[in-house]
Amino acid sequence: MAQEADALIQDLVNQTKRLEGQLAQALAEQDRLRNSPEHRLGQLFLVRLRLGVPHRFFVKLGGRVSRVLRHWKLRVESHFTGPRKRVMASICGNFPIYSQTFVYQELVQLQKHGFEVRHAYSFSLPRKDLHAAFELLWKRRRLLPHDFEQHRGDFEHYRRRSPRRVDELITELIQATGMTKEAILCHDDFLRGFSFTRMVEAWRPEWLHSYFFYERSLYSLIAGWILEIPRGISTYADHVLDDYAFKVVPLHLRLCEVVVATSARIKRELLALAPGTDPDKIVVKPNAIDSEHFPVIERHQPGPEWPWRLCCVARIEPKKGTLHLAEAIRILKFDRGRKIELHLIGEPDRGNQASQDYATKLSEFCAKNNLWGTIHLEGRKQQSEVRKFLEGSHLFVAPFVETDSGDKDGIPTALLEAMATGIGTITTDSGSMLEVISPGIDGLVVPQRDPTALADAIEQLMTDPQRRKQLGKAAAEKVRKEFDVRVCEGRLHSRINAALGHSSTHFSSCEPITKQQ
Repeated sequence: MAQEADALIQDLVNQTKRLEGQLAQALAEQDRLRNSPEHRLGQLFLVRLRLGVPHRFFVKLGGRVSRVLRHWKLRVESHFTGPRKRVMASICGNFPIYSQTFVYQELVQLQKHGFEVRHAYSFSLPRKDLHAAFELLWKRRRLLPHDFEQHRGDFEHYRRRSPRRVDELITELIQATGMTKEAILCHDDFLRGFSFTRMVEAWRPEWLHSYFFYERSLYSLIAGWILEIPRGISTYADHVLDDYAFKVVPLHLRLCEVVVATSARIKRELLALAPGTDPDKIVVKPNAIDSEHFPVIERHQPGPEWPWRLCCVARIEPKKGTLHLAEAIRILKFDRGRKIELHLIGEPDRGNQASQDYATKLSEFCAKNNLWGTIHLEGRKQQSEVRKFLEGSHLFVAPFVETDSGDKDGIPTALLEAMATGIGTITTDSGSMLEVISPGIDGLVVPQRDPTALADAIEQLMTDPQRRKQLGKAAAEKVRKEFDVRVCEGRLHSRINAALGHSSTHFSSCEPITKQQ
């Protein structure tokens, strides 16, 4: 008990230090901005010359004009889609996010197979973070800015226009979240969902689709409910996390026409969370890759003077288990005398403190154990660059784990891309890995959080070139047979088409709302 109390106190001390550091950085940034030429210029124009009032007026006017133009652009575009079915997607506030290739792949395939896609975002990140294979999504993004006053106005707009639908929605959310009506009505995400609804109404889609169970799926839920548009959701791993007030998984499952589970394990977990859900509405469709971008590579045994090159492609965060892989590398190099190097492609999530802390622990471990120069942190890479690393590596390792919070991987795109090249692959028994790799047939599987077992498996393939080649060949064949976009993505397309074909609700059902009120 005393040890647990000491550990808790130490954790609180560490958290306090981190918060103090963040506060110091914020204060320093505040001082920098106050002393900047831009701030002084603003003080001159807005304070001394008393131009603040007209400035705010024109900013507000400009925002309204910009919003009207965005909506008119969507409305005009909707009339020129021909026979293609219009889809409005909502993913995350930021776009693009370089690690979300699995989402962008799904949207690209919708666009290529008879659907016209638009997707909402709020903050633009560098275009270079979008892999070249998904470039067509850049021009199909549409801005949903954060403007609390506008969100409140959009909510009032729909409450006047369709009070019964809005009141029923609020009742559903009260029951699903346990929140009070007052808490829901002043929540930014709830109100912002009505601004998203205005965007949706301008685009007039036949289908809504969202990803994960965070705020963007809440927006889709609101728009689908108010405008009576059928919708779907693609699910990954966050359904098991209690980390969002509106994570109303059972409500989403009840209201969606189609639910995509990216592994059979995820489907079982969803049904356990919402036992009354019709299992047939949940389609198991793994993350898929375009294997044509990852041709099979002939690999040769390195010479005695050259090291074995291992590759791992993963964000630096707890569920990726890279600390365990670093320990396995230490065992192989210093305890067993193997010539080896690891190229770790990925970086910590800049907006996630747990990810930043994990990266710090990894750096400290490498420094303490003299592993710099053996372990190379390569940072984030584009798809073409990842392919080059895979081509130059002898083995691929995915040391993923399930965290104490329940967070875990589904079927990682990086693992499929590696397998497609025919590389010998080693992973763990975490998440849905056993739905990808059949142990001993197309890869090796070891217990998670076991660096010695990882080291043993790596050494086993280093010393058995024939088996390594057989596993790689089987892996490449499996990916093309079971995890290629040409095999997987049609499952979603056919489900959407079936839902639209049999659904009695179409966008035209939204038009009479004004007439009813």
